[in-house]
Amino acid sequence: MRLRVRFAERGLTPSDLAGATVAIVGIGREGQAVARMLERDVPTATLLALDQADGEHASVWRASFDIPLHIATGEQDAASGVLSSGIDIAVVSPGIPPRNPLLRALQAADVTITSGTDLFFSLNHERIIGVTGSKGKSTTSAVVHHLLRAHGVDAVLGGNVGVPLWDLPEATWVVAEVSSYQATGLHFSPHTAVLTALFEEHIDWHGSFEAYATDKLNLVGHGPTHVVVNTTQQTLMTELTARYSNLPLITVGEGSAWHIERVDDRAFIAHHDQQLIALDALPVVGEHNAWNVLLALAAVETVITLDPSVIADALASFHPLPHRMQPVSDPSGVRFINDSLATNPPALAAALRSLRSERVIALVGGRDRGVDDESLRQELVEHPPAALIGLPDSGPDLLRKVRGWLTDAGVDQGRWPRLEVAADMDDAVAAARTIAGPGDVVTLSPGAPSFGRYRDYQERAEDFIRAVEHTAPHGTHERTPPHGA
Repeated sequence: MRLRVRFAERGLTPSDLAGATVAIVGIGREGQAVARMLERDVPTATLLALDQADGEHASVWRASFDIPLHIATGEQDAASGVLSSGIDIAVVSPGIPPRNPLLRALQAADVTITSGTDLFFSLNHERIIGVTGSKGKSTTSAVVHHLLRAHGVDAVLGGNVGVPLWDLPEATWVVAEVSSYQATGLHFSPHTAVLTALFEEHIDWHGSFEAYATDKLNLVGHGPTHVVVNTTQQTLMTELTARYSNLPLITVGEGSAWHIERVDDRAFIAHHDQQLIALDALPVVGEHNAWNVLLALAAVETVITLDPSVIADALASFHPLPHRMQPVSDPSGVRFINDSLATNPPALAAALRSLRSERVIALVGGRDRGVDDESLRQELVEHPPAALIGLPDSGPDLLRKVRGWLTDAGVDQGRWPRLEVAADMDDAVAAARTIAGPGDVVTLSPGAPSFGRYRDYQERAEDFIRAVEHTAPHGTHERTPPHGA
């Protein structure tokens, strides 16, 4: 069943909040950024904050703001307490799901609901390049920003990645990574919208794939000037054209101006008939990241004239984002890759697909959310890696499932990957070292979230890097430089 958040019927601007009683719902990064904006730009609004936990964020809030904070642990608390103060408008942080009791109480009281993202887009949409997708949106956003800066354009990057939109400094162009949660309530589309991929994700929040696709694609539902899309993503193209058949599409892929051109044994980023840079010269790993680069180039071309003499140097100098196919140096000659943000089966499948030419040992498993794994089944059956090492908690179950897939498909056992269960990250990395030799790839591409074992994907990545360093053979070891170094 679909549970919808009833956002305001029309898009609100910050000035629409003047004189109103406004509740900031959710006091994390986004809520704090909205609070700073409202205190600065809408001084006549009466502000209060609403959250469900009196923890670290609450302590930061009380130290940073004089805005009253109300902690309500359930719908009853919200209805009998805070809502009695006569809230006119609620600015709801992304990630608060429709079934959340506080949100239900606000909706039951007919409070007008908006979001910080929509308020920002209301004033700035004509100078925003917005990027969304089930996979690749962070890397694509970062490459767009890097290319703009390389061409001398005053641009900032924020949104779902890094700095909240309302905390960004003034700039000519804003590159905004937009999550499905943030896209849901938008009434304004960006100047240029970039769509990277679409597959089943966050179903627990949206309720169904149909709802997820509708919410995600709402980014392009309000008159964007340009829409850049990867035509190799069939599900994306199907869902997009079913909802918006008359959009001004700029495509990347076969037959498009921006495409991958193959010459002998090498592949190149190409524009029309000009080869710009070889894929193996890109600092980002995998062909799926090459498609992200193509999307970024096509997006930047909608706002400036690209200089071919700048493109190759700019792309070669790009620093891969942490936790997304990020190389981790190791003196043994084994190529370790931190891909901790591969938090669903399609992302794991994409990582394996991008590494088909390598001998790959993949560390897989985490928390099983029941996401569709057909793309992973197909990849493993058609192109089995050298080994899969199952991490807690879902790793052992995934390996059992893989055995079933290979058996049912009649894959010769001589082609099966080696399947091993690990007790923890140290055990998994040590096992990978016994299998891998110089030139082989060991990737942490879990295909599942980290909840339960780790605070988040970043803590899982840190544990992986620590385990790689801890098990490294004696000798000089150079740690991977941080992003931006």
